Amino acid sequence: MRRKIPPTAALLCFEAAARAGSFAAGARAMNLSQSAFSRQIQSLEAQTGQTLFKRARQRVQLTGAGQMLLEELAPQLAALEATFYRLRTRDNPYGALNIGTYPTLGSRWLMPRLAQLAREQPRLTVNTITYLDNTQVDASLVDLAIVQGDPPWPGFRADLLMPEALVAVAAPSLMDSPLQSAARLLDFPALQHTTRPLSWQIWFDDAGETLPARPAGPLFSQFEMLIDAVKYGHGVAILPELLVRRELAEGALIQAHAHCCTPASAYYLLTPQAKAGTSRIERVRSWLLLDSAASRAPQTVTV
Repeated sequence: MRRKIPPTAALLCFEAAARAGSFAAGARAMNLSQSAFSRQIQSLEAQTGQTLFKRARQRVQLTGAGQMLLEELAPQLAALEATFYRLRTRDNPYGALNIGTYPTLGSRWLMPRLAQLAREQPRLTVNTITYLDNTQVDASLVDLAIVQGDPPWPGFRADLLMPEALVAVAAPSLMDSPLQSAARLLDFPALQHTTRPLSWQIWFDDAGETLPARPAGPLFSQFEMLIDAVKYGHGVAILPELLVRRELAEGALIQAHAHCCTPASAYYLLTPQAKAGTSRIERVRSWLLLDSAASRAPQTVTV
């Protein structure tokens, strides 16, 4: 069945005129004569049965119908352009790609790995896009995305990247050694992350302990701020161990209780289904999965 869609040339001329507010400027942008450009607009108006522009001397202004068409057409043209770009570059193992990540995970876990990737594959350009929660992951913007949670992830291919370990941490100024009783953690302000409100409950359940009271400490929208709050002695927090590994090793934080919780949810590497199979995306995906697996493998010591 033939689709009832005007020619692409007419749609592009319409967008150019709408953006420029002038047929003359639109014609220059499209590298057409002004008469040829005007014929494209007239053809589009004839096909739609709508007047799309109000003509006034050397300027044009969108009518209500024209404004509606521009608002709906512009993102579709952008998406079509992106589709053909991906098609042209699909089998190119080099070039640019976008990785989505949370801000703190990106700076503390991903950035050192991207530095190593750049040394090994210098012809790749990796851009990062950050989001604060999983609802903000946009398949049209990212080529790969790191998320924490539980599958399924509709519209994405999901690979287990790494498990998550949760630990209770505090500043040395708040306590000089780990507490023996989990319940005593709540003698201090229980700091929380806005997108992870169940971390305290998950940690206590895994420890086989009863959470004595609902945590009522301050909320933070970013892990970096939450980590800083713990370092400055504002309270105790349940945090992913990989985000505070450096502070624990350097003594800026201590583990406030010996228990380490590994919840069922984990970190996953997502690939939009529409982009799976793209050469450079698959190369970076494989590299990240291998690197993550290698970093989790037990180290063999030769005596």
